[in-house]
Order: sequence, then C-alpha cells, then structure tokens
Amino acid sequence: MSKVLTIIRKEYLERVRSKSFVIGTLLGPAFMSMFVVLPVLLATSGGDDARTIGVVDAAGGVLARIEQVFAEEERTRVTLVPFARPGASSQASVEDLKAALQVGEIDAGVVLDADFIGTGKVVFYGKSVSSMVMRDDVLRPALNRILRESRFAEAAVPDSLFNYLSARTDWTTFTVTAEGSEEQQNEEAAFIAAIALIMIIYIMVLMYGNHTLTAVIEEKSSRMVEVLLASVSPGNLMLGKVMGIGLAGLTQFGVWALAFFLISQQGVSVGSFSLDVHFLTPTILVSFVMFFLLGFFLYATLYAGIGAMCNSVQDSQQFQGPLTMGLVLPMMLLSLVLRAPDSTLSVVLSMIPLFAPVLMFMRVCIETPPLWQILLSWALLAVSIWLSARAAGKLFRMGILMYGASPTWAGLMKVLRDR
Repeated sequence: MSKVLTIIRKEYLERVRSKSFVIGTLLGPAFMSMFVVLPVLLATSGGDDARTIGVVDAAGGVLARIEQVFAEEERTRVTLVPFARPGASSQASVEDLKAALQVGEIDAGVVLDADFIGTGKVVFYGKSVSSMVMRDDVLRPALNRILRESRFAEAAVPDSLFNYLSARTDWTTFTVTAEGSEEQQNEEAAFIAAIALIMIIYIMVLMYGNHTLTAVIEEKSSRMVEVLLASVSPGNLMLGKVMGIGLAGLTQFGVWALAFFLISQQGVSVGSFSLDVHFLTPTILVSFVMFFLLGFFLYATLYAGIGAMCNSVQDSQQFQGPLTMGLVLPMMLLSLVLRAPDSTLSVVLSMIPLFAPVLMFMRVCIETPPLWQILLSWALLAVSIWLSARAAGKLFRMGILMYGASPTWAGLMKVLRDR
C-alpha cells in the first residue's frame, strides 16, 4: 500500500507543481465564464453588427412607422434606406434595390405591397441565411405590430380597447420544494449555472482522462515504467496513476469552487444575470462531486488501459474516438433531457454509465429525480468502474511492456479475452 501511496504522491505533485496546472487553475474560470458572461454582455450591449436594409414603400408612410418602432425598441444599429425612383414604377425601385444588394450597398431588402394594410404582403430579399435572422427577429415583429395598429386605427377602435386587447400576461414563477414550500427563483440564472457545472464535468473528465493516457504512454516510451515495475505490480501502478491524477483534478476544481463561492458573496451581476449560490442545493453539490469523481475514474481507467497498449499518442487516436463519444453524445442529448427530464427515454439514457455524469446530473439540476434513481446511477457507475478497472488491468499488464507493434482492435479484444 505504501508503494501505491508513493505513486499517487508522485503523480499528484508532478501535476500541481507544473506551470500548465498553475496557469490552467488561474485562467480556467476566466475561460469558462466566457460561456456565461460574454453572451449576456453581447445581448445587453447590442453587440450585433450594424445592418442596412433597403425599403421599397409602395404603400407610402409605412417606412416612417418602421423607423418609429425601431426608435422605440432602441434598434440603433439598423439603418433603413428608402428606394423610390421619382416618377418611376415600383418595379424599377425593386430593381434598384436588388442591384444595391448585389454590390453590397445594403444587407437586405424589403418590398411592401401597395395595399400593405389590406393584404399584409411583404417581399424580402437577402443574400445569405444570416439575413433570415434579421427578417424573423427584427423586421417581421415590427411590421406585424404596424399592421395590427393600422387596422385597429382604420376600424376606429378606441385606444382604451386597443390597449386592453394588446395586453400581455404578467408572469411570476415559483419553485415548489420537496417540503411543499414555494421559492421565487431566477430560472435563467439557474439554467446557466447548471450548464456551467455540466461543462466543468465534461471538460475536467475529458482533460484529466487524456492526462492519464498521455502519462502512461510517456512513461512507457521512456522505459521509465520498467524501473517502476521492478518494485510495484502493474495493477498498483495503474491505480496509483489514476488516483494521483484524479486528486490533481479535484484540487483544481476545489480552487475554482472556492473562487466561485467568494465571488458570489459579493453579489456580482452582469446584465440581468446574477451570480449567487442559492441554486447550489446540498443535493446538487453532492451530486456534482460524485459524478465528477465517478465519471473521472470510469474514463481514466479506460484511458490508462488504452495508453498501456499504445506506443505513441498517434497510435491511441483510433481508440480515443469511440471513448470520447461517450462524453460528446450526452452533450448532444441535453436538449432532449431538458424538455422531458422524467420521460422514459431520459431516465434510461441517464442510467447508462458513460452518459450518467452529464445526463443524470442535468436531471438533478433542472428537476431533481427520485433519490433511488440517483443512487442507482451511482451504483451502476461504481460497477462499471470495477469492470473497466479489471479490463484495463488486463490491458495494462499485457501492454505496458509491449513495444514496436502498433495496437489494433483485434489485438485489444484478444488481450481482453485471455485470462
């Protein structure tokens, strides 16, 4: 046991004393916060590119209404350019608009029907798919509002009735706790915090799993492993490496968690997003640590076994792909779980050990599942770690002293079948 502790200590100190670890620990939160802060800043500061839209107002008077609506909505980065050739037909103005769009003088064009209030017909001209965003998010709502208000005015609807019919619902959201009490919660902040925690699990498990693989390959290629195996068994060597690298990852996470807690106590806010720890219930915190540890040990043991069979990082590429998909696929399935966290499909997917660190934790964050489901996923992960450790142990024992021949899937399966 003392030899295993020595290996753990060596692997741990080797990483926490490295410059890359210090830099990653200091800059990691800054890079991860970009996923949260940068979109909020862009949304609140109007950081989208300026757009110029050509308008053929065959009806007359609608262009001025659009400018008024944009002014009320503070769309200062959208410029409207009228296209109306004096004494010419509307078709000639449309040709001028298309020519301007073709040479890049404008980014999009709108042609309003001569009886726009009666027909509501609009023709839109764009150059790429990106212009469709301007059509659907900016122009369509503005013109729908102008059409609605104009028809109400033509029908001589009183302002009081118009305001009454145009009223919108006023929502207040409460979360009902397990004890039956209700809490008002910032759902947007809770969702962003959940995604941030999931990204930490994803990045940390993937990053430190790869660290395990490269560490095994480096020692194997340098023949240092031959010296180590003179005093320790292959199984204990693999255990020491996995534990040491895992503790380094846990140390880095602990520093980040402490920094997050201290910053949140200052009441930091960006736009409408407030950084606080009210979202982090004991269940979420415990689940986060458990899924991080279990997910890391599952992937790390598999990466260690693969590394033992390979002579270089290039040799390991063919085996890393399928293993990495175990983390990539659940990230692609997050929207499915978000829409229906208690559906049969979501429950089954979140129980798959390779998917559980991401999908089950997502369920815990958005709508905590029954305790038995969380415990069952932990148990399945623990069993999977035991099975993967046995399989990785075989690969480690057989492959750690193999040199020269490039590994193949057939060779890997043969090693696993042999006792």
